[in-house]
Amino acid sequence: MHLPVWSHIWLLSQIEWQRLFVTRRGWLTLAAFCLLWFLLLRYVVMPLSQWMLDPAIIEGAEMMAGWVDLRQLLLWPRPELSLFWLLALLLTPAAAVLFSAGQICRDRSRGTLRFYSLRVDRDSILLGRLLGQLLVQGTLLQLALLACLLLALWQGAPLSGDLLSAMVFCWLFVMLTLLPFTVLMSLMSVWLNSSRAAVSMAILLLTLLPLLLGVLVYYWPQALPAFAWLPGAQIPVLVNSSPWQPWAELGLPVGQALLLLTLSLVSFRRRSL
Repeated sequence: MHLPVWSHIWLLSQIEWQRLFVTRRGWLTLAAFCLLWFLLLRYVVMPLSQWMLDPAIIEGAEMMAGWVDLRQLLLWPRPELSLFWLLALLLTPAAAVLFSAGQICRDRSRGTLRFYSLRVDRDSILLGRLLGQLLVQGTLLQLALLACLLLALWQGAPLSGDLLSAMVFCWLFVMLTLLPFTVLMSLMSVWLNSSRAAVSMAILLLTLLPLLLGVLVYYWPQALPAFAWLPGAQIPVLVNSSPWQPWAELGLPVGQALLLLTLSLVSFRRRSL
């Protein structure tokens, strides 16, 4: 009896997700992630959130200018959550590039890719690995958000509906921000034969493409909308957003991810195993 395609995708994604908890590499990743967020919450979020609760800071927020709009951060239910939002938007894309680079090339190097291809189609393999990476990222982000919530409660915040809904917003939009980066690494993993090469190529693309587009826009200003198709283009807008505000930015990472996913699927169908 043949399972439907979505069952193949789900089973492969579960294998990817379970690696986080049953392999030594997964435990090391989990330990490094927990240590990083402990340091960030303890030595960045905690002191800055106490500083942001100072009435003098709130009164002078309109006089402060810069890339990060403090007035928007103060609209969040708790400063701990607004600082988590800022750190997550700035740091997690790099983590997604580093930790999701081996989606296909790792199986290719181990020889398991050919084994899987005898039982399921290539699209299911790629989509299953991609969904597994997103499940891993979603799980880790939930753990970090839970730690942030415990910090806020420990500092005297009431457990309110506004706080919980802001956490849902934070998780959703950070995951959408990570989506094009994760799909980009799926494409790099199809093209290249090692995780290290995939990471190096992604860094080159994410660095050189904005520079090349900047030169193109300098000579041809009509090309400015092309910047919107670069992964992470919406991050400067999201950084200065209050909860549930930036719905207009929702379609941009989804469009980027669909474009990159199409390239990944076409490339994987044509590439030899």
